[in-house]
Amino acid sequence: MAFGWKTQYEKRVPAEGLNNWEIFSIVRQACKELEWEYLVVDENLFTATTPTHWTLSEEIIKISVENDQIIFRSRSESLELYEAGRNQKNIEEFLLPRFKKIKSSWKSEELHRTANALRDDTLKQIKSGNRVTGEKVTFGPKDHGMTFFLLAVHVLVFIAMAIRGINLIEPSAADIINFGGNVKFNVTGGQWWRLITNIFVHIGILPLLVNLFGLYFMGLMVESILGKLKFLIAYLTTGVLASLISIVWVSEGVGAGATGAIFGMYGVFIAFVTTPYVNKKFSPLWLFGAIAYAAFNIVIGFKGGNDNPSMIGGFIAGLGTGYLFYFFHFKRELARAGGTRISIEVLLLTTLIVYFYLRVHGRNDSLRFEREVMKLNQIEVKAMVQMQHLQSAQSNNEAVSVIRDSALPQWKHFQEEITKTGAYSLSSEYRKKRKLLNEYAGLRVRQTELMYKSIAEGTDKYNGEIDEVSDRIEKIIDQLGD
Repeated sequence: MAFGWKTQYEKRVPAEGLNNWEIFSIVRQACKELEWEYLVVDENLFTATTPTHWTLSEEIIKISVENDQIIFRSRSESLELYEAGRNQKNIEEFLLPRFKKIKSSWKSEELHRTANALRDDTLKQIKSGNRVTGEKVTFGPKDHGMTFFLLAVHVLVFIAMAIRGINLIEPSAADIINFGGNVKFNVTGGQWWRLITNIFVHIGILPLLVNLFGLYFMGLMVESILGKLKFLIAYLTTGVLASLISIVWVSEGVGAGATGAIFGMYGVFIAFVTTPYVNKKFSPLWLFGAIAYAAFNIVIGFKGGNDNPSMIGGFIAGLGTGYLFYFFHFKRELARAGGTRISIEVLLLTTLIVYFYLRVHGRNDSLRFEREVMKLNQIEVKAMVQMQHLQSAQSNNEAVSVIRDSALPQWKHFQEEITKTGAYSLSSEYRKKRKLLNEYAGLRVRQTELMYKSIAEGTDKYNGEIDEVSDRIEKIIDQLGD
């Protein structure tokens, strides 16, 4: 047992005349039965990894042959608070017993045939530079469990939106915000978690279906390269960075959807394609699917139906993440086994980027002012709805009641809220906007009071002043729209 440092265990057993490929063939079968990920690096080294457990740690298994001895090594890949003797168990209780059982059950002809096939396949993969696609491509959840898990989360969130009665074709901005949409003013105001939640919220069923296809398609390839844990971390970190770049690039509007994270997976995949790790010879079907998905998103992005900054940001973040994984893990280990340490470092780097951005921008008065403006828009909508109720009023008493009890209090609330921003330190552009909104609030209150008097007194003498105030309101609205 050990506390707080990397640990390892080594066991040497006689090779008993077996050559390297025969030994690796037996070890490979043992890893399959144990459900450990593995890779035959070359004729001198076999690597594998145990499943990740609750400590976010895993052990790297390495098998080599020296001086007619088989060396079994198990090493914790990262620092651990409590190792619990797992490295010794990996060898003594799991791998060696299965190795001996398989060795005794295989006939010499079968062992020789299996070893030759493994040697030929491995050398062919090494020569072509392919460490992934030489394996048979599968499409089900067995080999792509994390991809299917993420697909399920996206669908479940959308079902929850449907249960809440949200429009599934064109949901409102308010509904998207309520479900965790990405809004700059909310994020910088302390709701940092929106950088994550918005990835799983979609603005309608069409974007959802498109992204489900994109996630499934990219998941088949990227999860095959990275493995489950590293794929999940890459998906979330590129999605968060895409969301952050989106609010940096565009300060207004609501962002949502998995497009940034999926384009991040494009970036990860292309990063690996530019290394010797992945074969460049892909089926035209894969290439067509990748181009079709990217082209569709770019087209609807130019039409305003997609968050282009998020796509571009996700792609760039994906490239960076892919190269980090390759140069700091895959190139060193030459296997997709392991990767806990670099996974933690990628998470830490992403967290630091978000932290420093929020540290710089989180208390910006301009952003606070914009957040207040969004609240004012909601108050204005409520007031305008009440004003429209006047047209359906059955009597003057009912109309007076609507103005006195509903419309006028809303406009006064609007006026109070804009007044509170007077202490904010703003740029000249924002000061001008605040001045116009303050004047607009006063005119709306005056207009509503005049209408109240006109209806309550049953007179037309206020009509001229009402028209004058209405004209001034229209001019301010035009100025605010410029």
